[in-house]
Amino acid sequence: MTSWKAFCEWYLGLPASSRGEGTQWEWMSQPFWPPGWPAWLTLVVTIALGLGLVWSYRREAARLSAGARLLLTALRCAALCVGLVLWTQPTLVIARSGLPAVIVLFDTSASMTFRDAAAQPSSVTANASPEAVPSRWEQVASAVTTRDSQFLRELTDSHPVRFYQFSQTATSLPLERTDESADIVAFVEQLRQLSPTGRATRPAESVRQVLSDLRGSPPAAIIVLTDGIASESEADRLSTIADLLRRRGTELYAVPVGSSEPSRDVQLFDVAMDDMAFVGDPVVISGKIRTRGLDAKTAQVRVSVEGQPEQLVQQQVTLKAGDGGTTFEVTFTADQPADWELVIEVPSVTGETDLNNNRERRHISIREERLNVLLIESAPRYEFRYLKQWLERDKSVTVRTLLTDADPEYAQEDRTALPYFPVVKEELWQYDVIILGDVSPAELGSTAAEWIETFVREKGGGLVFIAGPQSNPATLARTPLELLLPFVVSAADASAFEEPNAEEYRARLTLDGQKGVPMFRLAESELASLETWNNLPGFFGLLPITRVKPGTRVLAEHPYRPAEVGKLPVILLQQYGAGKVLYHATDELWRWRFRTGDTHFGRYWGQAVRYLSRGRLLGKDRSAELVVDRQTYLQGEPVLLRVRFLDDRLAPSDDDGVQVVLERRGEGRREITLHRLPHLPMVFETQVTGLAEGFYHAWMSRPSFEVAPPVADFRVESLDREMQRRAVDRLDLQAAVKTAGGAVVELEDLAELPSRIPIGRPIPFEQGRRLPLWSRWEPLLLMMGLLVTEWVLRRRWQLS
Repeated sequence: MTSWKAFCEWYLGLPASSRGEGTQWEWMSQPFWPPGWPAWLTLVVTIALGLGLVWSYRREAARLSAGARLLLTALRCAALCVGLVLWTQPTLVIARSGLPAVIVLFDTSASMTFRDAAAQPSSVTANASPEAVPSRWEQVASAVTTRDSQFLRELTDSHPVRFYQFSQTATSLPLERTDESADIVAFVEQLRQLSPTGRATRPAESVRQVLSDLRGSPPAAIIVLTDGIASESEADRLSTIADLLRRRGTELYAVPVGSSEPSRDVQLFDVAMDDMAFVGDPVVISGKIRTRGLDAKTAQVRVSVEGQPEQLVQQQVTLKAGDGGTTFEVTFTADQPADWELVIEVPSVTGETDLNNNRERRHISIREERLNVLLIESAPRYEFRYLKQWLERDKSVTVRTLLTDADPEYAQEDRTALPYFPVVKEELWQYDVIILGDVSPAELGSTAAEWIETFVREKGGGLVFIAGPQSNPATLARTPLELLLPFVVSAADASAFEEPNAEEYRARLTLDGQKGVPMFRLAESELASLETWNNLPGFFGLLPITRVKPGTRVLAEHPYRPAEVGKLPVILLQQYGAGKVLYHATDELWRWRFRTGDTHFGRYWGQAVRYLSRGRLLGKDRSAELVVDRQTYLQGEPVLLRVRFLDDRLAPSDDDGVQVVLERRGEGRREITLHRLPHLPMVFETQVTGLAEGFYHAWMSRPSFEVAPPVADFRVESLDREMQRRAVDRLDLQAAVKTAGGAVVELEDLAELPSRIPIGRPIPFEQGRRLPLWSRWEPLLLMMGLLVTEWVLRRRWQLS
């Protein structure tokens, strides 16, 4: 029948149907009897005409044989019937139709990057390669393309198919199937290049969008290859759309990908440490450990130098069950200068397959060099006396002092004393840190304030202000030094600095003071340091500062006296240009020496001086710096890499002359070209997109450097809601299939799925094309042929 219809359509000049298309025929005609006639009357008239025709031939051709009379009667009746049919104006309406489409949805959300332990026969240890276990997306790509893409070929041969990828929304994937296999090959290549980086998974919304794209033509079936995890809300689960599919007659075939068992993972993240330290200083490394699918157990955080088997330090940590996190902190002290690439790691657990997030690398430079400190004061306060003595005893510091109110002979008697402030700025540039007490800028010279501001802003030097009742900060207003103050001068009441009968108070460390800077590390651990701080002798004097500048970090504050925001600050820190400024709103740190000598007083000042000198020391070695706009990114967010040359002579002349190597553990390196900014000729930058979850290490490969090149580290994190749930939601997929109709098909049985999908009822694509048959020459020729044949026979048989 199909061949006959195809021949007729070809004969009538209709275009041939495409793959999966067909036609529907419909006949239309007018009644041949007059309007208003009842059916019985039409039947009576028809019978009468037929009987009359038979009677006339029986009477007229009585001498002929019965066969001849029957032949003539049949010809007359046939001609009459053809005429009656033409009288009804018969019209053939041919409407093109097609089979309903089959929709294939590929889940390309970030959860498809998981590597399930159940995918391999044996447990994974720390020595196993993560790449040995395919990710969920790699399993999908393999199942679709196996056996020479049997699934794709059989499905597109038997059904019109539309392919989509989905995460938050569905996006069409083009595949126009023809008789040539080149289309399948191109589609397979396109499929392999897809990257599962979607920031959320919304299966129900994606199916709803696909149904809307089909414009009211429900598909015969929908095949969804997914892990079934709806990360946005329960309303996005596939089972919520199943009833709509049932009412539209669309079957659902869910192909679960991944393991239903909870994923086992230990993740190391938020690792923080300084990139420079001094010999003998404690190096503090802090971070967090997040666990998934594990019962509580004890593990070790290990810190080692890359390439060396010995551990610098290790610490036992009790891992919390579930998706919680555990904070850790380890400390070690270097006894010799070095440039180390540190490896901070947590050993993997049995069955863990994502080993890329168990370790991080950090570069640290251990220095052993004497720091040049300039201590300036007007009168020998207690703070000056004890600080001067400690600086003179510290072997890592070379100190010079300037006492502006001292007699001229003092500079000759004291080996560290200067008779006056440096008269040329190059002499000032030799210092790493300046400590400025209660002294007026006018006592130092007309250019001193401007030079000190330049020393901090451009040279990266450190500056410490120690408040006083006379000049600091009262005389700093309307001078370049006012820019360096971390507070508004008008918000500081110098007259209240030494109140009579003042109560003793113990300054309280803020969270930033505890964790953000190393200056207050007065013991080996954070907890012990905080306990030591809380037991230190208190202060009496305080410069009341009620308002700080934006960006100022309050490290220590009064326990109860209020400011505009929070409590009155005692120790403040701010970044100014390339350097740092530390402000002491009290001059009584010398009280910490009670019964302990320099144990705590000296340790604090030593760590503070070294912390403030880092910008200065790093600036001496670095002719360029490589930075990222932040340390942590979410998957899908662009990463900004920026290189700034500190010496314009070293900047390449080529606008694309800077290259950075980016490396992720477990993967190869990739070179990235940075481009010069038109308005900043010393700055090159670019954006990197599509990075997978993990820790990244970047360094500048071109132009080359005689010393270690600039480096930057950052981490790309998975989206919490998308990555929190890792087990395949098989129960929801089964519930969806039960409601909509269809089946749950395992990934290994995907090649057999096309034979199970129903053909579906044809759907018309158009209203239909009208072909009037009564005006064609073929029926007219037939009627004329019947009449001529009858006339010839009548003549031959000599009938009138």
